[in-house]
Amino acid sequence: MRPQRVEIVIGVKTLTTILVFGLLVVLAILSLGTLLSIFLAAVLAFGLDPVVTRLVQRGWGRGKAALLVFAGLFASVFTLVLVTVGPVWNQIEEFLRALPEMWEDLQATDWFADVSSTAGFDDKVRDWFADIAKELPDAATALLGAAGGVFGSVLSLVTLTFLSLFLLMERPQITSWLFGFAPPEAEQRWSPVVEESIRAISSSLLGNLAISLVAGTIAGVSAWLLGLPFPVVLAVITGLLDLIPQVGATVAAVILVAVALTVGTGEAVIMLVIQLIYQQVENYIVYPIVYRRAVELTAFTTIVAVLIASSLLGIVGAILAVPFAAVIKILIREASAPRRRRMDALRDGPSVTQSGDVVDAPVGKDGVGVGAGLARGT
Repeated sequence: MRPQRVEIVIGVKTLTTILVFGLLVVLAILSLGTLLSIFLAAVLAFGLDPVVTRLVQRGWGRGKAALLVFAGLFASVFTLVLVTVGPVWNQIEEFLRALPEMWEDLQATDWFADVSSTAGFDDKVRDWFADIAKELPDAATALLGAAGGVFGSVLSLVTLTFLSLFLLMERPQITSWLFGFAPPEAEQRWSPVVEESIRAISSSLLGNLAISLVAGTIAGVSAWLLGLPFPVVLAVITGLLDLIPQVGATVAAVILVAVALTVGTGEAVIMLVIQLIYQQVENYIVYPIVYRRAVELTAFTTIVAVLIASSLLGIVGAILAVPFAAVIKILIREASAPRRRRMDALRDGPSVTQSGDVVDAPVGKDGVGVGAGLARGT
């Protein structure tokens, strides 16, 4: 018997779709930096969108409201930099020069000396401090503006600002244009999801910034009261690290306690207690107040999101991990809603045997079996 010949026919439409998809992938790879700029601009615009929307609801034009918000943001950042950059930079230079001496003070404690002397760790740290002293300006720049350095390597600040401003001004028109390609029922279903996602991004970013300011202030004031060296630098380091959810606050606490050990054991214990208390207050009081119900993520989900996003985008990814996870959760929740409703209906319905008999029917509020009622067609 002769084997049958199987012929596979690929239509022109399918080939065109594959070709277009391949070209889009190639363009995305070649213009990855530009796409990242657009993405960061969109995140910044979405973060400010609820503020602009409130002004629009009060009678402002969208363009004027967006310009006012950006002007206020620019003025705040400029004032903050103008006021703090001088003292902070000077303290960072002094802090880096004093690192070897602080390490020696830390080594003076017996238990720490025993730990650090293992496998030549002490010598490696001394060599590292020597390298820092030789390259002080670069080290200070990295310590003060790690996140800014990442931004600067990817895109210019001016481009990011204008992209965000124009997107913020035209966001409703862009959303309406995109939904114009969808049927009315799809727009009715997904339009609230888009608005909820934007609110989640805004709540996450602004909330994270506010919490970091609080954490940095607590660290700086505590360091000043305990007589720790360079309290302003410690406040800046804590604020920057606290931008990274869950993990950053712990790393900042370790740094604060280590610096406090150079002053005294009592100061280190007090700083440890302050950090432990504040982290509990932050997790159980500050986070719920700032985020409310806009970002509902477990600690496990947050840490996983931070690890994945940081591996892809570095520090920027770690900071944007929570908005990522919040939006993904909202989209998955809406996309799976019909199936979950069907599964809930099956769970609430009767249990049917293979012979068709209804058994173990749930009992409703009126005492009548739900399954029996369904079987009767009621």
